[in-house]
Amino acid sequence: MYLIDPNIWLELLLEQEKAEEVRQFLETVETDEISMAEFTLYSIGLITTRLRKETIFREFISDILEGS
Repeated sequence: MYLIDPNIWLELLLEQEKAEEVRQFLETVETDEISMAEFTLYSIGLITTRLRKETIFREFISDILEGS
């Protein structure tokens, strides 16, 4: 089981320097092996809203709800 830190998700969502590494990691791990704390979801929402990237947050929410 992997508990993914908000910074890891944001690296991918905001297409930062290590986004490709995160993408590769997530492709190798089964969906049911990934967990996220409420704090992570809150942090991602807060940061993407402050950066005026609400669409990224909405898409992220949609993606994680599809995977459950």
